[in-house]
Amino acid sequence: MNKKQQLAEFVGIILGDGNIHKTLNRVTIVGSLEDKQYYVNNVLPLIKNLFNIDAKLKRRNDRNAFYIYFYSKEIIDFLTEEIGLVRGTKLNAHIPSFILKNKMLFSSCLRGLFDTDGCLKFSKQTRNKHYYPRIRFAFRRCPFSLEMKKMITNFGFSMSSWEDNRVNPMICYEISGKENLEKWMSVITPNNPVHVSKYLFWKKFGYYEPKSTLQARLDALNLNTTCFFKEIDLPR
Repeated sequence: MNKKQQLAEFVGIILGDGNIHKTLNRVTIVGSLEDKQYYVNNVLPLIKNLFNIDAKLKRRNDRNAFYIYFYSKEIIDFLTEEIGLVRGTKLNAHIPSFILKNKMLFSSCLRGLFDTDGCLKFSKQTRNKHYYPRIRFAFRRCPFSLEMKKMITNFGFSMSSWEDNRVNPMICYEISGKENLEKWMSVITPNNPVHVSKYLFWKKFGYYEPKSTLQARLDALNLNTTCFFKEIDLPR
């Protein structure tokens, strides 16, 4: 990836599970325990390549989560004043114009969003096993959650959307079906082993095992997490 593609992916990560502190010059990215290898193998090197800074990775036992953080006024000024990301709550966040004006960057931004805040599920439909794929996003209704629809539809995905106002105003997007999943994995090329292992398990066995762990899926696939992407044959 070139620098613009890397920056677009980082923007997707921040809009997904990231946060630029409202007052402190701190960037934080929070994920589940199973995101550790994704953080180590992808997010930390991405931050290093972009900003030449060594971000920290720590575990939060109170939330059963891993998080990445770093401090830098210079980087945050760049992200907010030049790129257009916002501090604090993302209710007024937009996808930066340098991405929206360049379709070549859509897949990179969507990759960052999907790897951190997207979901790959499988439903039973009319069968006994969970075989039918569903890619899903759910965000608070805000400018960037509406703008991302433009990026998704640019690739010709058939997609449904709806609003869920039971707690907070949420907008949900769902891309369903085998052809859409195959296309998503080819066009977006996710980096998170959580998503990729679900896809590979489904691809090999024809169904998905709900609530299975990342390690259980890798064991079934005879794959090792550390060299995950060196051992699989997935379009990159």
